[in-house]
Amino acid sequence: AAAADGVKPPSLAATLLGKAPLTPSSELPELNASTPQPTLSSAARALTSLLSTAQAGQAGQLALIGKTALFGNAAPDTADLAQKLQDSISKSGLFYESHVAEWVKGERPLADLMREPQMQRLLQQGAESARAATSGPDLSAAQMVNQQLHTQEQNRVLWHGQAWPGQQMQWEVQRDRREGGRGGEADEQAEPIWRSGVRFRLPLLGAVSAAVTLIGDQVHIQVQTDSDGSATTLRAWAGQLESAMAAAGAQLSSLTISQEDGDAG
Repeated sequence: AAAADGVKPPSLAATLLGKAPLTPSSELPELNASTPQPTLSSAARALTSLLSTAQAGQAGQLALIGKTALFGNAAPDTADLAQKLQDSISKSGLFYESHVAEWVKGERPLADLMREPQMQRLLQQGAESARAATSGPDLSAAQMVNQQLHTQEQNRVLWHGQAWPGQQMQWEVQRDRREGGRGGEADEQAEPIWRSGVRFRLPLLGAVSAAVTLIGDQVHIQVQTDSDGSATTLRAWAGQLESAMAAAGAQLSSLTISQEDGDAG
């Protein structure tokens, strides 16, 4: 049992393969020199082309890239910025299929779907059908399929962009299972652990990163800076952070502010 705890969970592909129906060996056709070579269906060839194109052209680039700043000035409203961050993920196309299912149930308006990349691409297909026929697979579609698979596999979303003009930001959201979980229905019903991390390089504070862990109603925050002076400044404002979170209905369970070890940039 101890050894099993350290085994890496099976990948999504292995899980799907494990659920595939198996044909008894007695029912399989005989293979000989006259057996024709196996071929892929047109759908399988299209998926293979999309995935190989994405992997060859954008290897390792699995983050969503913000094309414009989330907020238009240097003093963003917190609630507005939070909404724009949420929209940047929910309307990115990563969860398009689940949003279609919600629309079918009447739980999501069609206007929301129309803003997502897949619907925008469908609207453009008529004008670009001739170009697509001669230029091969749509690379943007390939990248989206690749990102969707990665998100499903890792339970993790990465976003890079500008919070406001000139202010770069890296944001990560991840869903974890509880430590010690062994899978099954009990784990599915347990409250998930959400982790959110942001990283900035600010004009006065330098490099600052914050890791937020949400377990049920408990909120834990760890802040790291690249200098002891910045850590001291942030500690001086810790009380205001705690008060602001309490006013927003999010009780802060723990807060640590420290200087990063090593040569952090």
